[in-house]
Amino acid sequence: MSSPFAFLEEPVQLVFLLLLLPCLLDALRRSGIDTASREQLAIWVGLTLFIFAAQLLSHDLPDGVTLRYSGAAFLALTLGYARALLSMSLLLLITQSLNGMAQTMIVDALLPVWLMVQVVRLSRRFLPANPFVFLLGCGFFGLFLVYAVQACAGAALSALAAGTPVPAAVFSERTVWSLLLAGGEATLEGMIITILVVYFPRAVALFDDQHYLSRPM
Repeated sequence: MSSPFAFLEEPVQLVFLLLLLPCLLDALRRSGIDTASREQLAIWVGLTLFIFAAQLLSHDLPDGVTLRYSGAAFLALTLGYARALLSMSLLLLITQSLNGMAQTMIVDALLPVWLMVQVVRLSRRFLPANPFVFLLGCGFFGLFLVYAVQACAGAALSALAAGTPVPAAVFSERTVWSLLLAGGEATLEGMIITILVVYFPRAVALFDDQHYLSRPM
């Protein structure tokens, strides 16, 4: 019987693990879990459970495509980098196999969470301070961009680990299906972000109301 930690014997997975661990420790340090208010903790737990419930609806298709909800970029918008990374890492540990877990966490947690934060930073730096810029640029198009990069990166890393051609994996039919699913997920999450910004902006950590609402449009 093989050990559940047999994946650590693979050099590539060890490299991924060495890249991931400092990021997780830094996220834990920056999460502010010891100083968070009850409301902040409730938002954190509630949104994490929401994504967990969505991920339980995954469905495997006969051709190898998995209809699986990601939610990483959505959590980045709502919880911020550190808490989103911790939540996604926990959810992946619960829902995914330990085999190749380090690679899975990098592709499905670290990469989309970090990218979403960068999208918001770039939009604040180069685009007008308009709430619709955040809702459309980050909440819809930004989410799709992040999930598209996540899908391509996952295909590329899987090809590298398997020793197969990367271009063929990135431009495969499976990636096309992943992009179509990303479009649907980004649309749904964009609508949820819009509702939260309007009625409960405290639940969207990366929405800075002083930046977007205190200036004339």
